[in-house]
Amino acid sequence: MKKLLLTLVVAGMCFGMVGCASQKPLTPEEIAAERERQIQMTTRIYEGKTPEEVLLAADRVFRLADDDYNVSHQGTSLQAQRNWLIYIVIAASKGTDTWVVQTFPVENGTKVIAMHNGQEQGINAAPTANFNGGMGVTATTGPMMTNITTSPAIYQLFFARLDNLLGKSPNWITCKEANKLFTDGNLDPFCTVANDRTPDGKSAVQRNRELEQANQ
Repeated sequence: MKKLLLTLVVAGMCFGMVGCASQKPLTPEEIAAERERQIQMTTRIYEGKTPEEVLLAADRVFRLADDDYNVSHQGTSLQAQRNWLIYIVIAASKGTDTWVVQTFPVENGTKVIAMHNGQEQGINAAPTANFNGGMGVTATTGPMMTNITTSPAIYQLFFARLDNLLGKSPNWITCKEANKLFTDGNLDPFCTVANDRTPDGKSAVQRNRELEQANQ
């Protein structure tokens, strides 16, 4: 598990219900539109490719994204998962990224559905009194929050890399490039506390080091 030290803490949380805008229930038409949006966001069809070819390429997408991804294969699907930990000055955050990729044979190709969900838990330092009257510090954990990803950015990056490995696109999108291309949503599952390897196996750190040496 990797650890990242960040020196800035971003404040501005909405506590309880104070100051939080209420959300109206979606109408049937809005629900239908949202369903269609999510299906299009998480689904692709790869003509001329078998389910096995797609799953093997998807496996490589995850392993290149970060060394901590573990991939489990089933007959027509796979699950990829990694744990992560971030230190934020005197606090920390830990969590798990989980992906499920399913394949379905269709005429002349394979349909792919990818879904991501993330779990996150905050860890904070809290002052405590010890037995001799002094003060100490203990770690307190917040509730584990689970969210299904319904914003497109990370899916756009996943399918862009899958396109490349399946020969549908000549370009491999790094996290640096993805931050400019895919802005609706976050890219954390592939780009935060991650190796961000290219198909040649070089990590973002290695690429940056080579660039610095070339510019000397």
